[in-house]
Amino acid sequence: MKQKILIPCVILCSLISGGMWAYLFITFVPQKTDPVVEPVIQEVIERVVEKAPSMQTLEDTIVTKVQDIAPSVVSIIIKKDLVIYRSDPWGFFQEPVGSVKRQVGGGTGFFVRKDGTIITNKHVVSDKDALYTVITNSWVEYDATVIATDPLSDLAIIKIDLEKPAPILELVESTDTIHVGQFAIAIGNALSEFQNSVSLGIVSGKERSIETSGEKISGLLQTDTAINPWNSGGPLVNLDGEVMWINTAIINGSEWIGFAIALTKEKINYMLESINTSGKIKRPFIGISYIPVSPAVQEKLWLGVDYGAYVIDEPGSIIEWSSAQKSGIEPWDIILEINTQTITLKQELWSFIQNSIPGEVLTLKLLKKSGEKKVVKLELGEY
Repeated sequence: MKQKILIPCVILCSLISGGMWAYLFITFVPQKTDPVVEPVIQEVIERVVEKAPSMQTLEDTIVTKVQDIAPSVVSIIIKKDLVIYRSDPWGFFQEPVGSVKRQVGGGTGFFVRKDGTIITNKHVVSDKDALYTVITNSWVEYDATVIATDPLSDLAIIKIDLEKPAPILELVESTDTIHVGQFAIAIGNALSEFQNSVSLGIVSGKERSIETSGEKISGLLQTDTAINPWNSGGPLVNLDGEVMWINTAIINGSEWIGFAIALTKEKINYMLESINTSGKIKRPFIGISYIPVSPAVQEKLWLGVDYGAYVIDEPGSIIEWSSAQKSGIEPWDIILEINTQTITLKQELWSFIQNSIPGEVLTLKLLKKSGEKKVVKLELGEY
């Protein structure tokens, strides 16, 4: 038995020893190269080195893109009338004697139309009693008007009156072109003190969900690019200078965990068109009442799956003439997928709807009460 174990050990040690000596020989002993092969190897090495991006090239790209982007980014200053009190010499009472306008916060935005239309975060301009001032990259101040806010996502449109066309930023065509690991540049009014501060990082994750200011926002991009307070509303751009997302939040107590809202040309065009036609940003609408399916819900309701969105079997659970009714959705149906993406507790139905736009056609996979699986098309309504 010992002999059987010894023989493989000897063979293994011989292989390891031989490999080590071969490595040392190749590394430290001068090798003769075939005069015919050597020029070919050298040519291949030169081509690889020539095509490989250098750190200097990367740095030049970032510097150029920041210079191109900066004129389109603005700082937003929030001011309010604060009451001034007068105290008696002994501090027994205080009496209001007037008010003064003071800065109480700030944020960032960027031009999306040459007429001075700016997009920012809703939470930056949500105070109806506040006054908002926009400071451009050339340090010119303008009074801003809040045009509309999105009732579900953290987005808002404001406007200033300009004497000449504003420099606008290009937006990506689709968020599908954004990948984890790619570079991301953020520009914003850091701490409401350091205008157009630039930070560089990467895309750390996609399809994140967070709760902020009592609202749950989904479909977010996570980045380790430094997003400081009052960076909110600023652009997060790729190395082509295109806006991928709009910076919106950071996780308190963490390091390098920031989030941004998806923004595409199609989405911003719809928002602006909606404002022009209805005076507000309309939202996508499906028209059902449902319960997110979990293993516990599956067991309680005797469902065939432990994921998806279960359409409640109650009167009014499907709104008459809604997109859901027109597409043939019925009570007891379970919506399993939207556009081939599975609906789970982490990616709920509402998150898919929230990040779509009215008029968009979705492909839904249903599990019917009979056990049949069916694929239907649904065109989102609006409200």
